[in-house]
Amino acid sequence: MNKDRLKIYIMFDCRCAYCGEKLKSNFHIDHIDPKYHGGKDDKENKYPACPRCNIRKSVFTVEQFRYEIYEQVNRLRRNSNQFRLAESFNQIKETNEPVIFWFEKYKDII
Repeated sequence: MNKDRLKIYIMFDCRCAYCGEKLKSNFHIDHIDPKYHGGKDDKENKYPACPRCNIRKSVFTVEQFRYEIYEQVNRLRRNSNQFRLAESFNQIKETNEPVIFWFEKYKDII
């Protein structure tokens, strides 16, 4: 792993900047402010991300990604019989908690 990639890897305790899961060697580097929306390709705009989060975030801004995650329960309820069944038997509870990313929590930890 080159020096710049290693710095990004350890940025948030070797965890995905979004979900907080421990990163593996196949981690992605995400542009927190997407290049698609004019974000710069510099080290201040690069965060470590697990493949799942980075692929789902795509070209979303942080706030758009936050909204997309928040809306997952509504989408599952609308589109998944399995979800509705599990919900009917109290196996799933909607929390309505705000979506807080690991990088937002991590700054309070250190």
